[in-house]
Amino acid sequence: MKGKVQNYNNRVLNIPGIIIGLLVSYIITLAFFIVYALILTYTPLSELTLPTLTMLITIIGIVLAGAIAARHTRSKGWLNGGLAGLLYVLIMLFLGTYIIKEAGLTSVIALKLLWGIILGAIGGMIGINL
Repeated sequence: MKGKVQNYNNRVLNIPGIIIGLLVSYIITLAFFIVYALILTYTPLSELTLPTLTMLITIIGIVLAGAIAARHTRSKGWLNGGLAGLLYVLIMLFLGTYIIKEAGLTSVIALKLLWGIILGAIGGMIGINL
């Protein structure tokens, strides 16, 4: 139809929303990591906090990706959020594998993927209700 704007609200999967959610969440995750690195560098904060805060920042990023992905859908927010969470973890694993040169599917990676789906779905349930 001429002159009609494309509406993604009626689609089950909101691909543009998932991509935007991933981009925004990665930008915010990167900002958190930069701030944390500056805090570690210029304060006496112990590096023992590294695993805990890394996990917390990653959880925030996954939930945020899911929430943004589901924000403009009418239904199936959990599906859009879960897919965004899965993609978030897959991209992180790919980057980690590329940088660290460690490959192979292990139970730890499978667990990370599962947590990515679950946390993304929770974010999607939150995002669809915003």
